[in-house]
Amino acid sequence: MKILKGDKKQGLLKIKVENPNDVWELENVLEEGDLVSSRTMRRKMIDRKDGQEKGDKRPVYLTLKLEKMGFHEHTGNLRLTGPIKDGPEDTELDSYHTIVAEPGKVLTVVKEEGWKKWQIKTLKKAYRKPPEVLVCVIDREMATLARVSSSIDIISTIRSGGSGKQYASEDTGDYLGEVASFIERKSPDFDHTVIGGPGFVKDGLYKLLERKSLTEHCTKTSTSHADITGVEEVVKRGVIERVVEDSRLSEESRMVESLLEELSKDTGKVAYGNEEVYEAINLGAVESVLVSEKKIKQYRDLVNEAEEKGADVMIVSERHESGEKLGRIGGIAAFLRYRIK
Repeated sequence: MKILKGDKKQGLLKIKVENPNDVWELENVLEEGDLVSSRTMRRKMIDRKDGQEKGDKRPVYLTLKLEKMGFHEHTGNLRLTGPIKDGPEDTELDSYHTIVAEPGKVLTVVKEEGWKKWQIKTLKKAYRKPPEVLVCVIDREMATLARVSSSIDIISTIRSGGSGKQYASEDTGDYLGEVASFIERKSPDFDHTVIGGPGFVKDGLYKLLERKSLTEHCTKTSTSHADITGVEEVVKRGVIERVVEDSRLSEESRMVESLLEELSKDTGKVAYGNEEVYEAINLGAVESVLVSEKKIKQYRDLVNEAEEKGADVMIVSERHESGEKLGRIGGIAAFLRYRIK
């Protein structure tokens, strides 16, 4: 998700949906009554003597007052429906229309009471600055190393100097050693490392990196080639996107596990479930709130009140085990400034 424009006085944000995951985040922050504007397709009604007739669809810029949202499982798009409040002169105001939120769509959203900090934070979290990833694709004869971010740049090619068969096992000879040393020198400059290639050579390299304690931020995958084509395979298969998503989910997991650890202590400064969190918020004791994305609509007022009293808010996905654990204790929990029970 990319925020293109913001106006606090008008409660306005202009945003661009960039990928399918953004659609999930958008559903979490939009609510009934929001004014949503976008370019969309709508049929023009033609007046005839015997009534109106549907004409061809045409591109128009419309503003509707959001009444309902519907996520379409098959397409991954979000349908935003409501009465039209502004449009071209020949538009029938208050007639209903649906704007489809999908990757590439630009939306302007105005909230009557303004955007909450947690809502903006959610959108900003969805914006993914391209990570700097070191990709190494390797086979028996050569290793190609590239910087992958918004573009692909080859930074080195290392050759085995022969058929390379002796390096297909766990052997740590000169060839694998040279590649591993290069990665060791360069990896601090990158957010993540991806090791790929055909056959078993990549496995030998990965094990060597493992012995050097260099695999904490490292992913192994298979490719058909060990040249630029192999690097492109890594990108096309979405490995880079998964690295970014896993990083985000890891942060959420750490927060939930930390909460559960505090919960297991007799002196833990946490609250969970609707009643406990509500009480803690009223006392001004909440430092941060974790809420399941499936429960955000149910707890929206509670979350807004927590933020007004200075608490941070994190929406937690249930697409990982820790998120499911949060769901099992009511879908909402809080870290407290002081123990209240």
